[in-house]
Amino acid sequence: MPKKKNVSVAAVRKSNSRGRKSKLSTKLLGMKDLLGEDSRYYDGIVAKAREFARLYGFSSVKTPIMESYDLYKKSRRRESGREFYSVEAEKGQKTILRPELTQGIIRAYINNQSPEDTNPGVSRLFSLGPVFRRDKLQTGHYRQSTQADWEIIGDDKPLTEALLIALAYNFFNELGIKFQLQINSIGDSECRREYCSKLVGFYRERGHRSKLCNQCKLEVGKNCLSLLDCKEEGCVQLHQEAPQIADYLSVESREHFTKTLEFLDELNIDYNFNPYLVRGLNYYNDTVFEFWPINEKGEILDRLSLAGGGRYDSLMEDLSGTATPAVGLAIGLERTLTRIKDKLVLDKKTEDNLVFLAQLGGQAKIKAAQLFVELYQAGFRIRQSLASDSLKAQLEEATFLQARTSLILGKKEIMDGTVLMRDMDSGSQETVVYKKIKDRLSKKDKLIEKRINNRKEGGLYGRL
Repeated sequence: MPKKKNVSVAAVRKSNSRGRKSKLSTKLLGMKDLLGEDSRYYDGIVAKAREFARLYGFSSVKTPIMESYDLYKKSRRRESGREFYSVEAEKGQKTILRPELTQGIIRAYINNQSPEDTNPGVSRLFSLGPVFRRDKLQTGHYRQSTQADWEIIGDDKPLTEALLIALAYNFFNELGIKFQLQINSIGDSECRREYCSKLVGFYRERGHRSKLCNQCKLEVGKNCLSLLDCKEEGCVQLHQEAPQIADYLSVESREHFTKTLEFLDELNIDYNFNPYLVRGLNYYNDTVFEFWPINEKGEILDRLSLAGGGRYDSLMEDLSGTATPAVGLAIGLERTLTRIKDKLVLDKKTEDNLVFLAQLGGQAKIKAAQLFVELYQAGFRIRQSLASDSLKAQLEEATFLQARTSLILGKKEIMDGTVLMRDMDSGSQETVVYKKIKDRLSKKDKLIEKRINNRKEGGLYGRL
């Protein structure tokens, strides 16, 4: 008999490892990795979003990634079940990974509202986190992405939309991103009922239905506005010939939209009226808007919006809350990252001395919004509370934020072309010509800096 060889366990393992190489796990389709510089710049965008939330007076709110399916099932204009990621949960309970942030924020607002609080006033809520959609695999679509979300609850004035649009407008300008603001009004439910009747008739005309994609053919007679939201080239070309909802707006919706556009003009915000913009969510009414990327020549690169939002006055009631007007904005951070040309803008520093901008009256709000943008772009560290109508409450907030200076605009100041400048430490006030306010603030900043240095040299610290 041949002699049996002694083989060690280690040798057997080494031999097996040569013949069987383990397969490396790959990234899931529709997901995106961020490494190195991309990760650092992404963190810069997140920091910028949080900075703008503070600038515009929003409070932070965090909601769960997993929510009830019922919260979202009626949200999408198209059949939504296939777009959601279902999650195994308790028996009989259908849960999903959240596809957007708005509904979760509204649910949290309703759940945490005190029954005794019958007049909660205006709430400004900011949230940031991942969302999940089973989107079609194509450039710019991610199945997991991050949204920065701003919601203003309890304010039905057109100025609210304008201020939220101004936030996104200044956010993208601050990052050096080229964009075009698209805006439209889809009116109220009565407007849309009449319009949809005309729109469906148009798509059923001979030669029109055959040009639609297969999904839109199924939507005719169901959710008419989803036909205008389709991004397929044939459908986009066809809806350019379709009736415009602007011709069917009620008097109230038309006045609201006109006022919104007037406020945008006052704020020097350029926009493109897009009569076919409807957005893909059912809960919107009246004003809707999106920010589309453009190239150096001003040409639209694609219809993948960097940000979007609008008014949704019925969502709170639909989710079993008290009927409350609201307007929201969401910015896609991954898409924003792809459009940044000069990433050094993320390293921009701000001044140390806080200035609070207060106002009293309708015209003062508009002028204050303009001054807010001017001062921020000039490098001042500026805060405001444009949602408040109480001067006392605004000055209390300025004190809470430890602002060194408050600028006050009222009816008299608007008429005189001046600004009332108050030193928050001494309480002294002076009237400054509006055009000279930046120079006056700069001089005060230099004086404060000199006083701080003198105190440090003398071993004294504390609030001046």
